[in-house]
Amino acid sequence: MTLIAMFPGQSSRYPDMLSKFERLPICTDLLAAASETLGRDLINHYRSKDPFATSRDVQVGVFLANHLHLVLLAQRGIVFHHSLGHSLGEFNHLVHAGALTFDDALRLVDARGSLCDRGRAGVMVSVFPIEARRIEAAIAKLGNGQLVGVGAYNSPYHTLLSGDRAAIDAVLFELEREGPYLDATIIDSKTPMHAPCYGETAARFAEVVASVPFAVPGRYVPNVRGYVVEQPPPELIRQYLVRHVDHPVRWRASVEAVAASVSDPCFVEVGPRAALYTLFGKDWMPGRRAKSDAALDAFTHLDAVAQELRAA
Repeated sequence: MTLIAMFPGQSSRYPDMLSKFERLPICTDLLAAASETLGRDLINHYRSKDPFATSRDVQVGVFLANHLHLVLLAQRGIVFHHSLGHSLGEFNHLVHAGALTFDDALRLVDARGSLCDRGRAGVMVSVFPIEARRIEAAIAKLGNGQLVGVGAYNSPYHTLLSGDRAAIDAVLFELEREGPYLDATIIDSKTPMHAPCYGETAARFAEVVASVPFAVPGRYVPNVRGYVVEQPPPELIRQYLVRHVDHPVRWRASVEAVAASVSDPCFVEVGPRAALYTLFGKDWMPGRRAKSDAALDAFTHLDAVAQELRAA
């Protein structure tokens, strides 16, 4: 069995995703080190009543939660052969792959979040069940592709729309008029990540990425390409990270590319909630699956998952 870590993105946040682990020294040590790197008191911030008021705080928080889950699984003897990350989770993937140091990735995530807070307003909407081609056709028919686009191709029948709120409403109205019923849920009411109208934010992020050193990893799975890149040069990684701000996440293609490159893949969601885990189902099952988080009794769940993975 080949263990593959899947790191989730910013929509996986929830209030106590870090604080529920605070009795563990590894958690307080992680937050203390991150606080020193960013010059902020993250320990008290993520204990507050509203820790996710800004995109910056959401992105830093999920990045740290993902890393914490990885460390907790490592303490239980789980070592991942490969990894990939959804949107923000790509930074955790790059740390795991050896392309970025933890501190440099944290600084990039912090800067990315700050730029999003100053960027164009918009929304991201989860749409299910629907094939992406129907959404693309509706956008083409309405001619509003500069304002709204597919933000993520998640699975055969799950897609994210991202962009201007009015433009998204128009697309959803067109899709609902054609039928059948769709479940459309706003997952971010401020930040239109991966939207074509987010080009200015991408350009600003390019200036930040240019100043950060990258190593050459063994393999890299960029969101915007949806395939495995062997030993990519640092400049290519920089290009993909910038492009990924205003271009869609090709998650389904990424997962399938990794699954095809190994034997007996087991995809483990390493981070809060189980958004990526639940994308797998009867219509799409590219490999075995597991998740590191649980709503109740997280420690018992981690122990059970680790035992199951070791035994498989």
